This record gives sequence, structure tokens and C-alpha cells, in this order.
Amino acid sequence: MKKQIIRFLDHADSALEDAIYLYEGGRSLALANRAYYAIFYCICVLLLTENIVTKKHEGARVKFHQLFVKTGRFPIEAGKILERNFEARQSADYDMESELELDEAVNLLNDAREFHSLTLAYFAENPVEE
Repeated sequence: MKKQIIRFLDHADSALEDAIYLYEGGRSLALANRAYYAIFYCICVLLLTENIVTKKHEGARVKFHQLFVKTGRFPIEAGKILERNFEARQSADYDMESELELDEAVNLLNDAREFHSLTLAYFAENPVEE
């Protein structure tokens, strides 16, 4: 399981790096996608520690709230970050009329950084053994 955890965390790192690169290039809509996916990969790795594997975003979001937010392992704000970024990504990816100001994109990027940090802190406090 530890190899899978490292793989998901690597994907989260890459998505976050992509979001930073897109921010620097002024690509707000694409940033919304990569910021959300950085969070999504974090959620997937957290669920993996509970032996839950899902590729569906809805299922992953519901299980994260159920197992990590409602139990107090993650703060309520983490759930808000997830939902905010999911909505922004949906709009950016599927609404052809969607616009995202650069200052709004910065908030999404900061959200992704925060969620990523919370995930790394969780693993530091709850190490996974081989």
C-alpha cells in the first residue's frame, strides 16, 4: 500500500506544480482543473488508507466528508475547500461561458496548497507501515 500512497502523493505534487505554472502563465481556467486534481489525488490517497478506492469524484467527495471531516480528522474548512474547488473545476471545464479572474484563481491555488499541506501533515501524524 505504501507504494500506492507515494504514487498518489506524487500525482498530487505534480498537479500542484502544474497549477503554479498555469498561474504564472495567467491560465486561470486550466489552473482550476489542476488545483482541483491536486486535492482529488489527496482525497484518493486518504481514502486508500481506509481501503476505499474510487474513481468517481462524487463517491470520493462523499466518503472524504464522511470519514475525515465528520470524524474530525480533517477540519471542516477542508471540506469547504474541496467543494469550492470542485465547483470551480466543473465550471472551468464544462461551462464554455465560464470566466475566472486571476485573483479567484489565486484563491483556488492557495486552497490546493492548504489541502496538500493538511494531507502531508496527516501522514506525518499517521504514518502508514508497509
